[in-house]
Amino acid sequence: MFDRNETAEMILKFYNMQAGTCYRTKNDFNRKMVLDCLNADASNVADIKNHIRAWVKENPEDAKRDLSICFDAFSKPVIEVEPVKVEPAMPTEEQVGSAMGLLEQAVVGMISKMQAEKIEATIMGSVEEKVRSFIRDEYGTIERKIVTVVDGKKVPMQGIQHEKFETVLKFVANNEPVFLTGPAGSGKNVLCKQVADALGLKFYFTNAVTQEYKLTGFTDAMGTYQPTQFYKAFTEGGVFMLDEMDASIPEVLVILNAAIANRYFDFPAPIGYVEAHPDFRVIAAGNTTGHGADIEYVGRNQLDGASLDRFAVVRIDYSEAIENSVALGDMELADFCRDFRKSAGKAGLNVIVSYRAIGRLAKMVQILSIEEALETCLVKGLDVDDVKIIENGLERHSKYRKALRNLVAA
Repeated sequence: MFDRNETAEMILKFYNMQAGTCYRTKNDFNRKMVLDCLNADASNVADIKNHIRAWVKENPEDAKRDLSICFDAFSKPVIEVEPVKVEPAMPTEEQVGSAMGLLEQAVVGMISKMQAEKIEATIMGSVEEKVRSFIRDEYGTIERKIVTVVDGKKVPMQGIQHEKFETVLKFVANNEPVFLTGPAGSGKNVLCKQVADALGLKFYFTNAVTQEYKLTGFTDAMGTYQPTQFYKAFTEGGVFMLDEMDASIPEVLVILNAAIANRYFDFPAPIGYVEAHPDFRVIAAGNTTGHGADIEYVGRNQLDGASLDRFAVVRIDYSEAIENSVALGDMELADFCRDFRKSAGKAGLNVIVSYRAIGRLAKMVQILSIEEALETCLVKGLDVDDVKIIENGLERHSKYRKALRNLVAA
């Protein structure tokens, strides 16, 4: 079922674009106006948008001053059935008949409302794809505007954020460790860097740790302590990211668990006991859920219960908004890549179609033939039979699918 609140927010954004305003789509009063409009006689979203275009053109000053006038001009009041008045005395036969007539009207009105809701649901379901296509074709990707406040100063976020950005940001801001799990190339590292930027903290990064000293640091032959990214984040404050935690050795996770739980750590001499900086934050990431290797990620360890209990687990899948952006506005290419990934997954083939791969492909199709770009940037050594299976499983027809078919036939 298509979300009517989502449609209302899209219409308000469209109004802002037409009128040059910045009304909040999350405002309950604004959303109610649009929903009332949808409950009136709007046969589809296109009627509302046409009304907005015409009204803004005829009333430019009102459009910038009062949002409600536009939607009040379009919507119509709902006809209500007058309530039946209860007489204290014994009703006459005529009164009973009148009351039954009113009751019949109320029942008919209720049935009509139910039928209207069914019709509305059918209409909204049928226009869902048209609405999404309109937004993509007219405006491409509509970026969310996220602003955080650090030390009393507003910090606007630049670029496109993953849909789970705000969720992860809230956990980290409240000093709750987070474990991000998701496929390779889904943007976990970039998301962590954006969270650090939003909080005004330094970002420290360490890949899978297979030796304990790579996390704790060590004292060299001259007696000098050699610090690590973890030590700097722990002592100076910042967001520390342990990538591929499910590929790290268990001893490292024990160390990290202790540091998170106790907020102090005993580093090698001559450092010794150190309490965590107030701004020390931890984010871990991995390709599995911490329950061991699977058919796609075979070199992964199972995390113990204590390790998993320290972290909130957030699933990070591929973001359509980011894919549309890295595809350089080529929506046909973005849809093809998503379709290719989905078909390969259904066939049980280990194919990674990351943002990096989509961005590379978007650049190369401009200077190479589509067939050559697909062969070097997407197919990359897959067996011909595997490519045939993927091509047969594609749902959409496009010039990229045609090129893939040509590539198989060559």
